[in-house]
Amino acid sequence: MEKPVTTNRTLVIVAHPNLTESRANANRLAEIKDLDNVTVHDLYATYPDGKIDVEREHQLLREHDTIVLQFPVYWYNVTSMLKTWFDAVLIHGFAFTFDGSPSALSGKKAWLAVTVGSTLETYATDGAARRPLDEYLAPVTQTLAFCQLDYQGFHAVYGMIFETSDETLALDAKEYRRLLANSETPVG
Repeated sequence: MEKPVTTNRTLVIVAHPNLTESRANANRLAEIKDLDNVTVHDLYATYPDGKIDVEREHQLLREHDTIVLQFPVYWYNVTSMLKTWFDAVLIHGFAFTFDGSPSALSGKKAWLAVTVGSTLETYATDGAARRPLDEYLAPVTQTLAFCQLDYQGFHAVYGMIFETSDETLALDAKEYRRLLANSETPVG
């Protein structure tokens, strides 16, 4: 008897304040739009007034096995909407506990899909940023870990303010699709 095939349901939470002008994020979303196992959730489009429907967000998180946060890195941080989402949605009793009991997010996988204005070389110890990107993402990754999510790493494309080539963006979008379609995790 064959084992039933299980599909990993992935929630891609997009937090880009100006998605229509984003080359990389728009390419990524266009590349994954037909994936049956992926739900794309654009926070800025869903909540133009900035008021988060916490119950709706909790339900979306419960319904998915993997959570991908897709956002541009702004001033070494997440966008304002993603920070608002963290504050409203990742609350005690749902996303974390203090007594060691499981949260609603326990055991779900999570990873980051980020776009970065500067080049990869900028994020070296001898570069302008003076440390690698993963060190700047540490507050986000610690938040995910505190919420008992299984952090898997990040997938990044660099150099957005330096007019990254269409070819590079197309390759990035194809890799993003491959990761999501195969329920794989990034190595970044």
